[in-house]
Amino acid sequence: MPDQNLQARIDKARKLGSVSSADWQSYTWKNELAEQRRRIILHLGEALAEADIEHNPYHMLERSVGVAAVCMRRLIECRLVTDRFRETSLEVHEIDVKKDVEWREPFVSRTASEIFNNYDMTARRLEKRTPKVISDKMLHARVIGVLSGSAYLPDGLLIASDTQSKAQLFHFSPPEIARIFEAFLEDEVRRTSDGYMDKDGKVSGTRKVFAIRE
Repeated sequence: MPDQNLQARIDKARKLGSVSSADWQSYTWKNELAEQRRRIILHLGEALAEADIEHNPYHMLERSVGVAAVCMRRLIECRLVTDRFRETSLEVHEIDVKKDVEWREPFVSRTASEIFNNYDMTARRLEKRTPKVISDKMLHARVIGVLSGSAYLPDGLLIASDTQSKAQLFHFSPPEIARIFEAFLEDEVRRTSDGYMDKDGKVSGTRKVFAIRE
């Protein structure tokens, strides 16, 4: 009887077929992130120079920011960066909304409108945000614009997410946005450990997974 049950289970398992897969790998997303870093710097430069080119650099920027954000999120979600990096805060500059004006809702069809009515474009402040916060706001960008010719702020890229836009804007000069991407690209996982842990933090047969990335 035991042999019959075993054979029945084997036969049932064979009917399910097989699933092939591999471990998550960082190069899958880092290679693409490196390419989007190059594109963002290129198209930002084209926009600032008002270059006479066939493509629209603002449309290319929108695409590259979105693709770069996906790469950043996948590196974080798939645990392809170290635990230390996940918890590290990166330096970003933010521009606050104006306090003494009525918020004017931007047109849905435009990537950056009502900027000067809604935000204090005379100053920016240095903040520290985690990689996840930065990637989330880029992925859900409601505002993508290019600032140039300001007497108060350096030329650069303006980004705000749908949830962030009524509080502040990210402002990146070309070197600053490049440094954000480089932080992701330079982080390297050298040791991985995965297992199951019970409610007391001890390794067990429970379904709660722990993952360590160093």
